[in-house]
Amino acid sequence: MVSPRWLWLALMTAACDKTETPDLPPAELYAEPVTVAGRWHGEIAGVAGDFVVDELAPMRYRGLFAADAIERRYVLNMTHVQIAGPDGERKASNLVEFTWQDGRGDRGAGWLLVNRDSSALTGSFGRGDGSNAGAGDWTFVREGPPPDPPAAVAADGRR
Repeated sequence: MVSPRWLWLALMTAACDKTETPDLPPAELYAEPVTVAGRWHGEIAGVAGDFVVDELAPMRYRGLFAADAIERRYVLNMTHVQIAGPDGERKASNLVEFTWQDGRGDRGAGWLLVNRDSSALTGSFGRGDGSNAGAGDWTFVREGPPPDPPAAVAADGRR
């Protein structure tokens, strides 16, 4: 028979494992660069709403999610992950990392994957420092065509 103390210890250990930062999904390069900026509609952890992404600088974005039916907003500071291409030059991948806050003291981190034709986003987010998963999933589709593709970015971040 398992003692209640050992069962409690096992449950607490399992709960603690959830606070560790899981690995990010692997980033990929596509033939054409993906476009992150624009208007998206979908849901975060089952809450439907609109997600607007504005480009701030090369590889940097600001995202704003506003829920449709309840008062919920998230502001995101987003960074487009760059990886080395076949020629060794660093290029924008399909992976975007972000930190978020809701303006009420809740914050965390997460990641998004952009599909090949820049028409859908999927991802995950976590609550608290260093947690980028576990609080919910993201599923969004683009509203309308994507904006013009981003200009080529040099290794030093200049266009």
